[in-house]
Parts: sequence; C-alpha cells; structure tokens
Amino acid sequence: MGKLLILGAGGFGRQVFELAREAGEFEAIAFLDDNSQDPRVVGRLGDYRALKGEYTHALAAIGNNPLRLEWGEKLKEAGYILPVLCHPAAYISPSAQIGEGSVVLPLACLMASVQVGRCCIVNTGSVADHDSRLEDGCHLGVKAIVKAGATLSSLTKLDAGEILRSPWER
Repeated sequence: MGKLLILGAGGFGRQVFELAREAGEFEAIAFLDDNSQDPRVVGRLGDYRALKGEYTHALAAIGNNPLRLEWGEKLKEAGYILPVLCHPAAYISPSAQIGEGSVVLPLACLMASVQVGRCCIVNTGSVADHDSRLEDGCHLGVKAIVKAGATLSSLTKLDAGEILRSPWER
C-alpha cells in the first residue's frame, strides 16, 4: 500500500478521492490545490516535489485536458507512480489497455481491444466500442460514445452524449 496525492480538490478531484478510497489500495489520500479550503489539502500544486518522500502515487485530477496531461508528465518525471483508477461498476474488457494516470468512472464500458492513453478521463456511462482509441489526455464525457475503430485525438473532449463515428461511417 502506498499513499496517494491528488492534484486538484475540485469536483473531479473529489470523485477521484472517493474512487481511490473505495478501492482500498492506499493507506492515505490527500490533495494539493491552490484555491481549496478542503481540510484534506496538504499544500499547493507546486509542492508536489517536496512531498515525494511521503507520497508514492499521484494523479492529476484536473478537468482541463492539456493541464492534466502536463501535470501527469511532471508527476511521472518526479518519480511518482501514476495509478489507473477504475470503478468496480465499469466494464473493462480483458483486452482493453488503459494508460497510467487514467480514471474510469461508474458504468463506463471499454470493449474489446480498446486503447486508452495516459491521463484520460472515461466518464460515467460512456462507451468506447471495440478497437477504438482514446489518445493521451482525452476526456470521454458522461454517456459519450466512441464507436468501433474510431480514434479520439490527443487532448480532445467528447462532450456529454456526443458520438464519435467510426471511420467507415463518415
């Protein structure tokens, strides 16, 4: 068991906190945030290097795709392990691959041979159909769908309820 540091104590950060707590894999979980008064905040975002000796794992829980990926890279360079957090009520095919620092929320479905990049958000009720790809830093919104064989480009957000069609459907 290690200790998890979550960058960002906003709404998404609190979702990540609850998911990590439910997983029971961390002996302690805390936040870094520049603007929050949450008592679980142990410092500002820039304090991540100073806390490396105390925390083994870190995850950027920032909704802004480029910032989340940038912070994920900084955390990795600093020596943190970037966990993959998946809610137990999500379906993840055994052949799906999920990159470090990514989060899969309840009722999401990652079907056969799906590839999810680093520092992605796969939100509640979303679907990535077989052989689809979510490149680094993507956000698949609530109930969004990436159809079979489609690719969601790096740093892209597919908003709630949107559908990214398969290449052969266009």
